[in-house]
Amino acid sequence: MTAHIIPFASESLTGLQLGVDREEHGPAAENLSRRQSIIPQPPLGFPISVDGPTNRSGLDPNKPKVHTLIIDGSAVAETLPSFNELELDGDEVNRERFPLPSLRSQLDQCAFEVHRGCGICIIRGLNPKWFSIEDNIVIFLGLASYVGDQRGVQNSKGDMLSHITESKSWTVPKDRRHGIHTNDSLPFHNDMGCEILSIQVRDRAEAGGYTCVASIAAIYNDLVQSNPQVLHTLAKHNWPIQSSKKEPPFVLCPLLEFHADNLLISMDPARIGPHPSNRNGTIPDLTFEQQEALAVLQRVARKHQFRLETQPGDIVFINNLGFLHSRESYRDGASSSRHLVRLWLRNTRLGWAIPPSMRMPWDAAFGEKAKRVINRNYPIMPMPEYMECKYSNGTAAFVPDDDFDDDKDDDAIPNSAKSDVYLQSIPGA
Repeated sequence: MTAHIIPFASESLTGLQLGVDREEHGPAAENLSRRQSIIPQPPLGFPISVDGPTNRSGLDPNKPKVHTLIIDGSAVAETLPSFNELELDGDEVNRERFPLPSLRSQLDQCAFEVHRGCGICIIRGLNPKWFSIEDNIVIFLGLASYVGDQRGVQNSKGDMLSHITESKSWTVPKDRRHGIHTNDSLPFHNDMGCEILSIQVRDRAEAGGYTCVASIAAIYNDLVQSNPQVLHTLAKHNWPIQSSKKEPPFVLCPLLEFHADNLLISMDPARIGPHPSNRNGTIPDLTFEQQEALAVLQRVARKHQFRLETQPGDIVFINNLGFLHSRESYRDGASSSRHLVRLWLRNTRLGWAIPPSMRMPWDAAFGEKAKRVINRNYPIMPMPEYMECKYSNGTAAFVPDDDFDDDKDDDAIPNSAKSDVYLQSIPGA
């Protein structure tokens, strides 16, 4: 996204100031001044337009293509036995302990594409049926370590993986579960705090359930021309973002930033404004202007969206700061369920700089707050009993201090369920 950025807008909000001398050019300058007043003007410090490889739209005659790496599964399978002999836990799966010399350069190219290229990479060629549940997790972590060398904490209990599915064994009503744990459609959003959204496709739905993506560059360029006021609203530092169940339970942030030559979006509709459990008015309501901006953002994202065509075994990497994603509603089969495994990553060498205004959720995933989470868990499968969260409401199922009421809910999880779901030492368990 850093390439081909057209010059910045000036401080005036009425139109581009091109510096024409009225005394020198006379009536022509007056006519130009009148035309300038209708030229769209983005927020101060933002470019007039953003070009580059991530500026992609489903409206393009040539369907947008993502970077796809088709690998030989045997190269990965040959590495598994030597790694499993080490009996390491999930945090210790990295590119040094999971060496893939024949694939290293191609995986490095995937990392480059996510950060400097088209923004999306899919690794294909691994059938999950070839491997055990544990080995599928190890392979996911091993390949992902070449794209991002740091993993993000996804909740205050230290879960490093999330299972995006609707288990047939769950009895908690759908309206009391996170959106990712239902078969409903999800609006466009991104996982706030995450840099690289990584997904392992375990199984697909019988019908529907496609993940759709929309480039923030394409959305931005559209809005500069069609509705620049929405960009001004999104860029204001007055959006109440749910932060925790502590006081204050929110921070004021922008949803859109232009920082270090990158255009970044940080937006989950379910984390903006009052939380359903917040009844005392401590989190401000959204203004009419903000509600309208979110509605326009959803509409323009749908206009430019394109589907990700995936299949079981695929590992998907999305630049989470440069793309929004959504999900279509779906229907599972009698003996199958749509099942994705989610991992949050960052690449300490290639990663985009995070502006201070967007660091709160990032800090919970990768920063100082994340470092205070001592026990890190790698659940290999969904919990057999759904534990309803008491606070978190985000579409991406994450609020920094949220998910359980301290230790009470942890005690409610049967030990047998814990041992079945979590493996502290994945290969040797």
